[in-house]
Amino acid sequence: MVGFNFARSLHLQDHFICRIISFAKNLCKPKAILQAKRYCKLSDTATLRMGLLLAILCLLLASFVYAQDGGLPGAVLNYGMSPRTTAIGKAFTGLADDAEAVYYNPAGLAQLYSHNIKSSYLDLYGHQLGYLGYALPTRSYGTFGVNIIHFRSKGIDSRDENMNPYGTYYFAQSCVLLSYAYLAGNAMSMGTNLKIITSKIAQYGAVGIGSDAGIFLFPRHNYTLGMAVQNILGPKLKYLDNGETEEFPVTFRFGGAIKLYQSRAIVVADLVKNILEYSGVKPHLGFEFIPVYPILILRAGFDENTLNAGLGVRKFFGNMSLGIDYAIELHHKSNYLLPYRHKVGIFIEFGGFRTWITATPKEFSPAPGRKENVTWLDLHYTTKHEVERWQLLIKNQYGEVVRTYSGWDAPPLRLSWDGLDDVGRLVADGRYYYEIIIIDKGKERITFNDYLVKIVTLGPQGEIEFVPQE
Repeated sequence: MVGFNFARSLHLQDHFICRIISFAKNLCKPKAILQAKRYCKLSDTATLRMGLLLAILCLLLASFVYAQDGGLPGAVLNYGMSPRTTAIGKAFTGLADDAEAVYYNPAGLAQLYSHNIKSSYLDLYGHQLGYLGYALPTRSYGTFGVNIIHFRSKGIDSRDENMNPYGTYYFAQSCVLLSYAYLAGNAMSMGTNLKIITSKIAQYGAVGIGSDAGIFLFPRHNYTLGMAVQNILGPKLKYLDNGETEEFPVTFRFGGAIKLYQSRAIVVADLVKNILEYSGVKPHLGFEFIPVYPILILRAGFDENTLNAGLGVRKFFGNMSLGIDYAIELHHKSNYLLPYRHKVGIFIEFGGFRTWITATPKEFSPAPGRKENVTWLDLHYTTKHEVERWQLLIKNQYGEVVRTYSGWDAPPLRLSWDGLDDVGRLVADGRYYYEIIIIDKGKERITFNDYLVKIVTLGPQGEIEFVPQE
């Protein structure tokens, strides 16, 4: 059972309250009056008189996103599903580089090169909020995506017209988003999605259909911009034939991202505004940093309601990666009176269009006379178009380039490295990493960084004979 102090957390406008009152009156005749056990205190005397009718409706329309949009219909579609986007302040419109682009800006799907799966779960003050997303890039037909969102609140009390207990019921809302994105040029992509909403309050149900559209700009790979318009055509929910229609407001999202230090640090920012006059511009700001590439990812961000932080752990297995994300939200809008919230999720990337290198052996000594004095580099790649040019950089533990391989057309499937730098000198002992860049004839760029080998210099192999002295 969940109760909220709406005097602190909700700032509903008078005309929106009137809409709820009208809906409550229609809903409550002649059926049971729905009520939460602990209803909320509002400053308006008239609203207090209707508190028994309004409490659960306010809860249903606003509590599951904790009033982040003032109880607006469809607020769950502006919230943020995964721990990653939550941790960076829900600023993702101008980054949109995984399956959650379906949710924020469908045009961002066009920049994906591998299959991407994301899933997360949040216990939202006694409610359950689940998310599942998938993105599928293709060679010639753009990128497809799907997101599934489900919210459920159960154990809500109801009472009849005489205020006698009438049992409990649940509220559930699900959303399925089907997306498509394609490249409209070398520096722009466009995308759209179809959203299907189903909602149920006790024995009353409603279904709505709507759509979003977005544009993603990447004039340079280190700077990206995104714009999206959500709820262009609804959705609209109507629970009763003679009741009010809840229409999701059209919402505009503008965002940008700056990638620094070879994309190991990313700064993101969003501005969000819907068409309702009493709703202001909502800022979102976030930061993502990879201190231990590619294993550990740190994140932080904030929006008008919460301060956020989180981390991710990722492991590569050739052409596949698996990771776990975590985020925590601190509600500064309530002066931290609300308890903090935890969100946990997983993500998987596999297949698609990507490149990587395997080295054999993973440790060698470049000294002459040893059997394993070179390492063999096997190149793997799958591109949308034929390769135009490529480059392989071998770097030391400080990120300095020690050896460069490059060429036009398709790269060789196998290269060797003898432990020498570009000048012909032996490199120092230590761990070495690589960065491979492939640009195809469609001007699409695929890049990957990872650990390569470890060099340990040893002397030449041989035998030493010891002759004991008499």
